[in-house]
Amino acid sequence: MMQKNECKGCVESVIVSEEVIEELLKEAAETPEKLVLDSVYQERLSICRDCTSLQYGTTCAYSGCIVRYRAKFKRKACPNIGNPKWSKVV
Repeated sequence: MMQKNECKGCVESVIVSEEVIEELLKEAAETPEKLVLDSVYQERLSICRDCTSLQYGTTCAYSGCIVRYRAKFKRKACPNIGNPKWSKVV
């Protein structure tokens, strides 16, 4: 039987710790040419914080991604295919 807060598609918990998120962001910083400007990043995060599909304050219900990580990358867009909130920055 599946435990509460466990992802249906995997065995890991959908609750992600701040430490894990910080480690992901640290790794992303190693390739700055792939990242958006901080102003774009903050705008994307603001949009995600107001989105009803943000779960647990960290995870997008459309893609299962960690929004603070996904929002960092130029070649990523809002995963809501029917109504994307932010787009790729190439």
